[in-house]
Amino acid sequence: MNQAGPGSGRRRRAGIVSRGERVPEVVATTLAVAGAALLAVGIVLELGGVAPREELWAGVSAGVAFLLALACVPAAGPHRFAARARLLAGAGISALIAVAGLWQGSVRPAPQLLLLLIPVALLFVTSGLTLREAAIERRRARLSATRSRLDGVEAERRRWARELHDDTLQELAAAHVLLGAAAAGQDPAAQAAGIADVREIVGRQIHSLRRMVAQMRPLALDALGLAAALEDLARNARDRDGLDVEASVDGLPRLPAAAETAVYRIVQEALTNAVRHAGAGRVRIEAGPHGRGVRVVVRDDGTGPPPDGFTAGHGLHGMRERAELLGAALVVGAADPCGTEVRLDLPPQAM
Repeated sequence: MNQAGPGSGRRRRAGIVSRGERVPEVVATTLAVAGAALLAVGIVLELGGVAPREELWAGVSAGVAFLLALACVPAAGPHRFAARARLLAGAGISALIAVAGLWQGSVRPAPQLLLLLIPVALLFVTSGLTLREAAIERRRARLSATRSRLDGVEAERRRWARELHDDTLQELAAAHVLLGAAAAGQDPAAQAAGIADVREIVGRQIHSLRRMVAQMRPLALDALGLAAALEDLARNARDRDGLDVEASVDGLPRLPAAAETAVYRIVQEALTNAVRHAGAGRVRIEAGPHGRGVRVVVRDDGTGPPPDGFTAGHGLHGMRERAELLGAALVVGAADPCGTEVRLDLPPQAM
């Protein structure tokens, strides 16, 4: 019997969908397609009005297929409410077709047959309620994404304010004191030493401010493109955090400005997570052509995904929003044999 490797549990906890977990979704799609085909046959027979018995069975079969597909819809899918609403609507129309076929082929009085329209009406009401629930869920998701984005902006502002206050302002205050002491002193040697200290402080702050400006908008991204910007990002991480960062970007083509900015920010966020949350010592950045598109991978050797998956505090909302704007696929999960892997696949349209 095959046994799962040590990384399989991490992958499931990280939210990576395995082949077995996709089976209900495939079955639901297959049943929905079959139901739609049978429903189309029933509608054609209804319009022809020549085969009521076949129309009845086509409607019943389509309704059963739609209801079975409804039972197979994943409970946690991103579009589960809309899918359920469509399947319920299909089941309701199928029931209506079945009732019409039964009506045409039956010799019973019409009022008794009209009682069969009650479950059809109930199906349509349920479908309407499901559509309303889906709209509410979409609105809730939009509000959550907006709230997360605003929280991210505020957190970034607090970080800049803290860094400017604790580093730049403190150093400038020290330079101000040193200049005052040098101006008041009479000893030329002491004045020269004070001025030398001030020059050292100013030099450090020039370097710090350049680093901050580069984080806000890297100059290499505009002047030299994404490949050079990613190499510069890796170099800065090595110098600033003492991290072993390797960037392999050979063959990476130039992309539209918006796409390059989005990819850079996703890689930057992944690198930040590796330092702050994963305790990584080594990170590898790979970017280059993949099929007709481009694949970007950031892999670290840190602690890996937590048991309950990543939270909004890891900047995932921002990464996913940028990926969605590009029409790209973003996968964040466990790396092999350890750590975290962020994989971004850009389609040809994004290039």
